[in-house]
Amino acid sequence: MSALLLAGCDASADEVPSSPDEDTTDEPDAETGADDADPSKTGDVPETTVANCDREVTVDQPPERLVAVNTASIENLLALGLGDRMVAASGSIDDVSEELQPELDGVDTLDTGGDDYPSLERIIELEPDFLYSVYPSTFRDDGLASRDELDDLGVATYLAPSRCPDRDEDEPLSFEEIWGEYTDLGELLDAEEAAEQLVAEQRDEVEQARDEVEQARDEVDGNLGMSAFWWDVGTADPLTGACCGAPAMIMDELGLINIFGDLDGHWSDASWEHVVEEDPDVIVMVDFGDDDIERKREFIAEDATLSQLRAFEEDRVVVLPFPHTTPGLHNVEALRTLSAELAEDQE
Repeated sequence: MSALLLAGCDASADEVPSSPDEDTTDEPDAETGADDADPSKTGDVPETTVANCDREVTVDQPPERLVAVNTASIENLLALGLGDRMVAASGSIDDVSEELQPELDGVDTLDTGGDDYPSLERIIELEPDFLYSVYPSTFRDDGLASRDELDDLGVATYLAPSRCPDRDEDEPLSFEEIWGEYTDLGELLDAEEAAEQLVAEQRDEVEQARDEVEQARDEVDGNLGMSAFWWDVGTADPLTGACCGAPAMIMDELGLINIFGDLDGHWSDASWEHVVEEDPDVIVMVDFGDDDIERKREFIAEDATLSQLRAFEEDRVVVLPFPHTTPGLHNVEALRTLSAELAEDQE
């Protein structure tokens, strides 16, 4: 008997059973039961790791106490069906889209006291295990705390890849990059199916928008007006969508020619002289609320030169809410709004 036991101990665990009947790798242990054989029911779940900016984010099990510290990060978590795991949200809560507002019921909305972010002490009181931001300022010295500090406190962190500090500002943003963010979150937060569904829905929306513009272009033998000026904010010196951010991504998807596409970065200062010189076919105006659009239109109306631009004279102006124009969930909605306006102008 001793010899047999020793022989059994020396046998390799990787040996193929001599008979198919002896292969029980797919069967739960008869003594421990089915539940004990299921890692998800015993807590023995393999850790998940995703690459994020200049580091790897690893969670031993799906985080249960989530904190989102900007409007876009709040909306992304809600869109993935994770509102029931959010213990706090910080940012412009009123800017969260109307359809997602009900999902915030029961979530602690943090008052920042006029600062961009709540205090680290206030966050730690909530005992979070995951903090998500779309802006790198969250993790700077004048922000909330560094990612290393939060890691030391047991809080995993995730930053939108489009805003990684080491990302080349002249690398064009793409929808694939945004969708990769949803996929990462799905993996880390055990919401893979929701992430896959969200990405699939947005892919369909983007395809529909492209097709809509292509059809409109075909109907006018390719003469659809396609040069565009993206007016973000400012009157004396307008801020515009430059080569590589969300505005450029939205315009590029529809084949629009950005008249300031040669400027570096996501947004850049622009000149009215160049706008007048280009006389674009379409002008996109971003609405920051509080009569922002009215003030912009008044500025144009009072300028004898700008008021003569074709886009203003022919009312080829598309207004987009500010939350739809920064990288995130609503870029697809901005794309559809713009494509619908372009197609309607050709009817």
